[in-house]
Amino acid sequence: MTTLNNAKKNVDYVIRGFNSEINPIIRRFMELGLIRGEKIKIISTSIQKKVFLIEVRDYTISVRAELLNCVEVEQC
Repeated sequence: MTTLNNAKKNVDYVIRGFNSEINPIIRRFMELGLIRGEKIKIISTSIQKKVFLIEVRDYTISVRAELLNCVEVEQC
């Protein structure tokens, strides 16, 4: 398994879990649709890879890389 900020662009991944002890972050991810078993894809990144544009459930959101460090994914 790898974290989402280390994942490749335009490759489908499945969320396997979260490695954070900060409950508000995990709860916010769940509100956005980032839950275990959900398919996710990185669409693009900023030049310095500080912000990621990701696609989940047919919509696109931007998330800071430091938050994506706690999302564990596995390639489909």
